[in-house]
Amino acid sequence: MIGRKVRKLVSGWLRLAVLSTVTLVVVVACTGNPEGESEVRELKFGVGPYFPTPSETRNQFEPLFQKMAASVNADADVTVTQDWVGISEALRSGTLDVAWLGPWGFVLAQHAEPSLEAIATVKYQGNPYYYSLLMTRADAPYNTLEEAIAYSQNQEQLKLSLADVGSTSGWLIPTAEFKQRNIDPKQVFDYNEGASHAAQAISVISNQTDIASDYNRNLDVLASTGKIDRSEIKIIWQSERLPNDPIAIRGGLPEKVKTGLRQAATNLSTEEAKDLLPENYTGFAASDGSNYKPIRQAGKLVGKLQ
Repeated sequence: MIGRKVRKLVSGWLRLAVLSTVTLVVVVACTGNPEGESEVRELKFGVGPYFPTPSETRNQFEPLFQKMAASVNADADVTVTQDWVGISEALRSGTLDVAWLGPWGFVLAQHAEPSLEAIATVKYQGNPYYYSLLMTRADAPYNTLEEAIAYSQNQEQLKLSLADVGSTSGWLIPTAEFKQRNIDPKQVFDYNEGASHAAQAISVISNQTDIASDYNRNLDVLASTGKIDRSEIKIIWQSERLPNDPIAIRGGLPEKVKTGLRQAATNLSTEEAKDLLPENYTGFAASDGSNYKPIRQAGKLVGKLQ
């Protein structure tokens, strides 16, 4: 009698153990595995201050992010930051999953967190590159950077405005150019940094500064939207070709999500690009990040990377 009771009790324990194990397996199957191969229901996208206001930037980039998210059956949560340092730090820290970064922001973020990946480089007017610029007023008594340096050293000190330190074209590349010339811009000019790209050309035209950094794509936008008259400024220096902005993703995203996002960007047709991207952006070229080597070299030159 007692033996039967013991056997019955043990049998009950076994059934309970089996049921618990099955339940645990089902829960794990539904919630994903440690390698992150589960489906992602929402992706956090970010973009920096491309346009004069955050709402303009959001309106320009949100359609693309929604399409990319939909390609992997996810929703898109979009953040617009106020500076280029902020967007790269958010991706590095994992606050964002995907970001449209400036080249320097990507290099900085990947230097701090090597698991970050570039999956595509945007094309502008069909090309995956752009230029950093230094501009002044059209009637300025100098036409080249060499002449501007001499003028500021020997006649009247000129006001120089560089963009925020997270900007490729607005800070890194001009700073590297001065470094190559063995010029300290803080000594030669009445120096200021930290401006937004949207304000640079306007500050030159309105006589708030004499020389300002920018990039060709931004000047095109400002001119096409009537915010500046290109005839009021002149370019006194232009960089070599620079790789355009990357779409970058944080480490740890499931492989199928990375693949889906990469394909969504690089398979974008020219016609789709007209609907989903700002004016003159014509799609994406595939990237593994190696095309950003010139940006890394500039970062080392100015002492920001080891």
